[in-house]
Amino acid sequence: LQPSEGELAALIGHEIGHVLHRHSQARILQQQILAYALQALFYQDDDPHKETFGEAIGELLLKSADWLGQQSFSRANEYQADASSWDLLISSRQYNPQALQSLLEKLWDYNGQQGGTTSWESTHPGTFDRIHALDEKWKALEFRERRKLAKNTI
Repeated sequence: LQPSEGELAALIGHEIGHVLHRHSQARILQQQILAYALQALFYQDDDPHKETFGEAIGELLLKSADWLGQQSFSRANEYQADASSWDLLISSRQYNPQALQSLLEKLWDYNGQQGGTTSWESTHPGTFDRIHALDEKWKALEFRERRKLAKNTI
C-alpha cells in the first residue's frame, strides 16, 4: 500500500478515535446487557437438562440478537472513529483530513474495489460508503477552509 505520512496519521487517528470513544468497553457492556435480558426472557439457566422447544428457540434468538446487535454497533463505531481521525487531522494543522479518504481509496483499490457498500451482515461499513461520507464531509467545508487544508500533507 505504501501509505503516506498523512495516511499513517489518519490511521492512527482512527484508532485513537476508538479509544477516546471507549468502543471496546461499550461493546462489552452492550453484549452483557443483551445477553442478560434475553437469558431472563427465555429462562436460560445453563443446567444439563434437555431444553424445551421454547428454550431452544430462546437460545437461538439470544445468539442471533447478539450477532445482529454487533453489526450496527460496529458500523456506527467505524464512522465515529473516522470522524475522530478527521478532527484530529484538522487540529494537527499539519495534515489534510483527506488523508483518511486517500488511505481508504488505497485499501479499496488493493481489495479490487470489493466491499464497497454496506450490506446487512457487515461488521464494518463498506469502504466505498466510508469514502463517500468523507467526500461529503470535505464538500461541506467552506471553500476557504478547503483551500487552507489542501496545503497540508496527505
